[in-house]
Amino acid sequence: MNFRIHILSLTMLSLIGCHSYQPMPVDLDEHLVAFAHRAPVHPPDQSLERHVARELAKMLHPDARLARRRADVATAQRDHAGAWVDPQLQTTLQRILEDAVAYKGVVTAQVAFTLPINGRLEKQRELAGRRRDVALVEAWATEQQVANELDRAWIDWTAATRRAELFAATSQSLKQLEQVAYSLVDAGSLSRPGARVFLLERSQKEAGHAMALAEQHASRLSVLQSIGLHPDATLTLAADLSIDPFVADPSDRRAALQESPRLRVRQSQYQTTEANLLLQIRKQWPDLQLAPGWQEEDGEPRASLGFNLPLPIFTGNDPAIAKAAAERELAAEALRTTIEQLSQDLAIVEIRHAAAAAQAARFDELLPLADQQVEDGRRLANSGQLDPMLILDALLRVHNVRLAAIDANATAAHAAIDLNTLLTDPRSNPPKSPNGDAQ
Repeated sequence: MNFRIHILSLTMLSLIGCHSYQPMPVDLDEHLVAFAHRAPVHPPDQSLERHVARELAKMLHPDARLARRRADVATAQRDHAGAWVDPQLQTTLQRILEDAVAYKGVVTAQVAFTLPINGRLEKQRELAGRRRDVALVEAWATEQQVANELDRAWIDWTAATRRAELFAATSQSLKQLEQVAYSLVDAGSLSRPGARVFLLERSQKEAGHAMALAEQHASRLSVLQSIGLHPDATLTLAADLSIDPFVADPSDRRAALQESPRLRVRQSQYQTTEANLLLQIRKQWPDLQLAPGWQEEDGEPRASLGFNLPLPIFTGNDPAIAKAAAERELAAEALRTTIEQLSQDLAIVEIRHAAAAAQAARFDELLPLADQQVEDGRRLANSGQLDPMLILDALLRVHNVRLAAIDANATAAHAAIDLNTLLTDPRSNPPKSPNGDAQ
């Protein structure tokens, strides 16, 4: 009778421990309102700096947020990994059909427990922990990626802003020269068709200015998108066309490749396949199942004890072990090919970065000369001592030099970003393994 009470108690406890479902509807309209009002905590009288925007992108960008949610899923799986298998209640009701028997009912009840004698539960917890490590490293690598993409968008916006400013300044200078040219027409020193050239050039540069303004606006929206802000967000951005490599000394970059986000992800994935292979090897040894029971027959209660121990004779978990071993070889090869590709990419990007930086430096040296050329030409034109067509040619040449300088600086910045995508931002905090080591 006591045993029956225990079985009933176990049944009630199993019902009490069950979870209940709670619906969680997603109100997209409410979220859009919150998205429209999303704004970083930033002084309104200050411009948003690029290095601050990088940290905002890590927090707000959709890719980074989704990667952290995936890490939360892996954390939940780790926290509940390696649990014992729930016991099974087995009950049999029989009725004896023979009339001569006084007691016609036979009741049998067993509670089967699985005893993890092969140590697989510990290895399941270890595997779940490794999978969580992968998710954490992937989330961290995603944050590095979105920050670098923010840098790209920032460079494009800054370059577009400076192009718009250049077209505006050139248009204004052409307008002033146009006035000088028509004054020379009135004085009989210049033909009207000659003066009309300034009008045509000004109209062309004003059209270029309109296109540059449109590109500036579009690239600003790209910056807000890269941060994770609404297109209508009112933020003043600080122009920045200079990107420094994370590792300045080229001789130190080869060693820094060992800390690359791409390589860290591969390393963590390989450690996961190691843990999975060890688990599958442990699982070739079966667990012991015990089934204490109770039986009542002929009005007499009886106790029983059954056990079940599968014998690993034919398969012994061989298919799962073979698959886990092949997956480990795949992860190892991926790790080796990743360091090869990183080394190749670094060699290519370094050449392009050095060339782009040298080109930008050349144009930086030319800009003071260009500014002086325009100033000298404007002063001579105002005094009527210089052919307007000659100063027009000089102005357009200076415009092209400044435009090429903007492009060269943007190209150098993009090359630095390409370099940084191979390395790790020294200001970032890589995730830690359970042993406290960096992944």
